[in-house]
Amino acid sequence: MALTTQANKNSIGLISTKDTPEFNKTYKAGSHSLHSGIYKCSKCDREIAFNKDDNPLPPHYSNDSCRSPEWKLFIYAQN
Repeated sequence: MALTTQANKNSIGLISTKDTPEFNKTYKAGSHSLHSGIYKCSKCDREIAFNKDDNPLPPHYSNDSCRSPEWKLFIYAQN
C-alpha cells in the first residue's frame, strides 16, 4: 500500500475516474503506459513505481504466486 504523511495527504489532488479514464485501464507485463506513477496489480495488490520514459511495465518476481500481473494506475505522478 502506498503510504504518506498527513501533511502530504492534504496536498494530494483527487480527480474523478470519469475525467481520467487512464485509471480504469489495465496493462499486461511488457506493456507501455503514457503515465508515470505507482501502479498496482489488480490480482495481488503488489505496487511498483513506474517511469513512462523507462522500460515497459515489469513482470512479477519468479517466486511470486501471481504470474501474470495486470497493472492499473494507482497514483499519477505529474512529470
